[in-house]
Amino acid sequence: MEHSIRISEADWNRVRASLFTADGSENAGVLFCGAATLSSQRILVVRQFVPVPREQYVIHEAYQLEVAPAFYNQIISTALREQVSPVLIHSHPHHEDAWYSASDDRGESRLLGVFESLLPNLFPASLVVTPVSALGRRLENGRFRTLSGLTICGPHSKTIRFLRDRETNESDRALSEQFDRQIRAFGRTGQKVLEKLKVAIVGVGGIGSLVAEQLARAGVRDFVIVDADLVEISNVSRQFGATTHDVGKAKVNVTAQNAKDLGANNIRAIDDTAIRQPVLMELRDRDIIFSCVDNDRTRAILNRFAHQYVVPVIDHGTRLDGRSGEISAAAGRVTLVGPGMVCLRCSHHLNAERIRAESMLAEERAALEREGYIVGINEPAPAIVSLNTVIAGLGVTAAFNMFLNITGGRQPINQIYDATAGRVFPVEARHEPTCDICGETLGVKGLGDSKLVSAYS
Repeated sequence: MEHSIRISEADWNRVRASLFTADGSENAGVLFCGAATLSSQRILVVRQFVPVPREQYVIHEAYQLEVAPAFYNQIISTALREQVSPVLIHSHPHHEDAWYSASDDRGESRLLGVFESLLPNLFPASLVVTPVSALGRRLENGRFRTLSGLTICGPHSKTIRFLRDRETNESDRALSEQFDRQIRAFGRTGQKVLEKLKVAIVGVGGIGSLVAEQLARAGVRDFVIVDADLVEISNVSRQFGATTHDVGKAKVNVTAQNAKDLGANNIRAIDDTAIRQPVLMELRDRDIIFSCVDNDRTRAILNRFAHQYVVPVIDHGTRLDGRSGEISAAAGRVTLVGPGMVCLRCSHHLNAERIRAESMLAEERAALEREGYIVGINEPAPAIVSLNTVIAGLGVTAAFNMFLNITGGRQPINQIYDATAGRVFPVEARHEPTCDICGETLGVKGLGDSKLVSAYS
């Protein structure tokens, strides 16, 4: 089974600030991680970074360090108490390529062996980092095994691969011909980044189908598509890939076929709802998730998922105010959700009363609607394909900017499109210290499989 590490960009910046200091010394610490265990891989998801306190270094020099046993005793105690896997991390500040020295081999063969015996249900590992590189490994039955890679998730995401990927069968010439204009924008390396991206789209109606269309045309090959609805005649006016002949078919199958026709070659279509725990488990290996749903209950669950597994979610929403019989306002929102980015709850993009109503049984909700306690939950919201197109485009651009920096700078993580005024403007993200989703002490960051995301089975 391959093992890899996933960390938020904000945490990675904290790690680097601690490991690379002005005095040029090697430094060390530990990453405490939850785990996501899939059929063929295990992802260690960083929950917390703890640097070695200065007083617990026995040797602290430019080319050598030694840490007091008391620090490792604390690591074992914390790992057992909180059921988190420790990943030892230290720096080689004067090297370019990351590598383990003979001294590292001797020390870690003993130390990781101790961790392996004292933490039998956990997955200890190590990382060595330089200013420009990183390498990771774990001890299995007395032998070192290289980790597959390190993924850094945030406004500027990237994956550092420790094991070489299998070569693609597609020729460089074919790649150049199909994506010539894109390669002129962000280069052949950038195009290959898109080819390797693993994306999920939750909700493939007016916005989600457009997101899938843009991603597939850009060269993304690996999709998980989630939606429990069927194509209705009213969907055809704004669902890309659908025609009147598709009415009655599952939306995921229509979108999957459209993406396949555009070149995607690895597609899982899940005809189900993402509020269910088994469906969410299919999203754990994704590099990014596009939330294109029209209800706050699913948004709330994806908000938790983004923080618990450190997988960025791009949440889309539109609003047309047509209560007076004509459009009086039109707007949309694109939000980057996850650790170090936005919490939908703290930033007030979720409505607790709406979530409560959406969670009720249909009969109970209908009764409250008749009594006037709930308004507009079952009423279809107005939608226009042109507004959906703008929001989908903003979301896909934000995603590409995370991995390719296609706009030449860091984009806002929370954007509002005011169609009435004709402008896009940033909105500041808010974080409540006591939030049980994004809070530093009470939050779910990095918990991985140790907690359910959703109570819906």
